[in-house]
This record gives sequence, structure tokens and C-alpha cells, in this order.
Amino acid sequence: MPLQESPLTSLGAEALPLLSELGEVLELGILTLDCDLVVRGWNRWLAAASGAVAADVVDRPLLDVFPGLRDTPAEAALRRALVGVTTVWAHRFHRYFLPLPSPPGHHDFEHMQQSARIVPLLRDARVDGVFVLVQDVTERVAREEELRDALQRAETASRAKSEFLASMSHELRTPLSAVVGYMELLEGEMVGPVEPLQKTYLSRVKAAARHLISIIEEILTFSRVDAGKEEIHPVVVDVAPLVESVGELFVPQALQKGLALVVNQAAEGVTLGTDPTKLRQILINLLGNALKFTDAGQVTLDVEATSDRVVFRVRDTGPGIVRENLERIFDPFTQIDQSLTRVKGGTGLGLPVSRRLARLLDGDLSVESAAGQGTTFTLWLPRNVGVRAAEG
Repeated sequence: MPLQESPLTSLGAEALPLLSELGEVLELGILTLDCDLVVRGWNRWLAAASGAVAADVVDRPLLDVFPGLRDTPAEAALRRALVGVTTVWAHRFHRYFLPLPSPPGHHDFEHMQQSARIVPLLRDARVDGVFVLVQDVTERVAREEELRDALQRAETASRAKSEFLASMSHELRTPLSAVVGYMELLEGEMVGPVEPLQKTYLSRVKAAARHLISIIEEILTFSRVDAGKEEIHPVVVDVAPLVESVGELFVPQALQKGLALVVNQAAEGVTLGTDPTKLRQILINLLGNALKFTDAGQVTLDVEATSDRVVFRVRDTGPGIVRENLERIFDPFTQIDQSLTRVKGGTGLGLPVSRRLARLLDGDLSVESAAGQGTTFTLWLPRNVGVRAAEG
């Protein structure tokens, strides 16, 4: 509704002298009309705002002073006041009540932006006119428009950033994939014998290239999700084999660091309607992160199923995270301990991407931790999820 109406809210005629005195000091417009909508009161504020002194306006019909009010919502609100209805004039529906000039410094507006309250004026319990309170909200509206423009510019810049990251990542991924392919040909002696030391160097180059590709894939996923272009493709997933295959990927890394990697098999026979590629990516991110920051003890992946959801928990015995940083770790490009991450590596996108993918799958990802007590990441997903595009 463009006008917010309330039950009879009126003003007694005996209050007019006090209001007239207040009207000379308040930064508000105070207008009084009789039952024929003839102007009876026109305060100093209205005179300054309109350029018309009281002598020019009083005793004249308001619709003659402002012919543009005829057959408008403003006239309708005045007519309603004559039958006892108060109207709150909200700026967001109607830009102004009286067509007053725009204040100095706000030439972008044709008229002063206003909010108003139109109230029945009573005498001896009968409507005897209309009382109108007008407030200048031009400055506030101008600031709101500036904020909206700034937000729009920020969103445009964010989209440009995402598109740049996606484009750059595609350009890098293609030659790196070719590098890996040629490394495999050389390592497999497809073009001639290779010395053991050469094989060692080729293996290291290939590992470095694959690491770069994994970083690029992470950036590409983040860019798609951030731009709202990531889609899901749900199918019925047998949870146990998927969890087992993810765990097997990290056995060499766990053995190399002397860590116990425990994958819970309680998910046997549990099925889940979801996008297996994205679920697998989330679990790989969580397990990889846990193993990266855990130097002693163990990393555990547990699965628990209920009638409406499946819960995955990745626990580690690493250094833990202080309370004030628990949510910061989900901020893109944020690495909470620079001394550690310089050694461990990473883009700071794994956890933000994982949480966004979890929410894309209608679930969520949370964390519990304390300094020196390890960390537990909990991913829950509904047993079934619909198809939709990602929200940035």
C-alpha cells in the first residue's frame, strides 16, 4: 500500500497555539487547513522552504497554492483526514507531499524529499480541519542513494574480479596440463631412456605442476560460486565407498608424516541424494587441511546418518584454532597464522569454498576448536537436495 493508514488519530483545536509556538522553532513544516482545505496556518519553516511567506498563502485554498496536488495521493490523504483518518506519508512510496524546491546542494532532486503525517483536527469531537506535519528527508535520501550506488559499484567490481580470476585460471590451467602430460611421457620413457636422477627431477616437476593445477582448480571453483554460476547435479550416492576412496587418497601423506588416518565405516549401506563431485571436493579439502596442520597424533573421518541428514566429522589433533578466529577461517583468502601458512602453503580458499559448496547442497559446514586441543569440522547434508544454481 502506498499510504499507511491508522484508525482515528486526531488533534484537538486547543493544541494549536502550542503547536504554532513550536512550529516557529522546530525544523519541521506545520500546515493547518480548514474543512475546505483553505490554509489557516503556515509556519516559518514552510515559508523558508517554499519561498512563500504566510501572508501569500494563508486564507487561500491549498489546491490553488499548489495546483499540482489536484487528483493526487496527497489530495486523497487530505480528504481522508476530513473523515477522521490519519495518514503516515512514507517517502519510500511517495517522494514528497508538497512540491517544495529541493534544498541547496541537492540539485539532483527535482523537489524536496519528504515524509509527512496528515492528521484530522478536531473541535468539540468533530473534524474541523486538517493538521499536516512535514519533514525534510532529502539529506537522508541522498545518503541512501550514495550507499546504494557504492554497493552497486562494489558488486560490479566483485563480478569483474571473479571473471578475471576465472579467465586467468583457465589460461594457466591449459599450459600446466600440457606440462604434466609431457612430464608423464618423459617419465614413462616414451621418447627414450631416462636416467634415475632425471626421473627424480621429472617426478618433482610433475608434482609441482599438479600442485599448481589443484590451486587453480580451487580458484576456479571459488570464482564460479562467487559469481553464482556453480550448479549441482545430484544423484543417489553410496556414502561408504565415496568416503573410503577419499580416505585412500591421503594414506601416503599420513604415512609420510607418521599420522594415524582413521576412516569410520559406520556409513555402510547409507545413501545420500547429492552431488558426489562437490561432496568429494569438500571432504578432500577438510582431510587435506587436517593432515596439513597436524604434525602428531591422528586425523579421523566419521560419518553419522539420521532419517533426514548425513553428518561428516573430520577431527584432528593439530594445534587448534583460537575462538576469535573460528569464523575468520571461512573468509576468502584469509590465513589466520601467516607463520604456519607460509610453511604449509595454500590459497586460503579451501575452507571458504567448502562452506559455500555445503550451503549450495542445502547443508552447512561448521567448526569447533580451541588452541592446543585440535579441531573438528562438521559437514551436514540433507538426505536429498534439489537442483539449483549457486548464490554468490
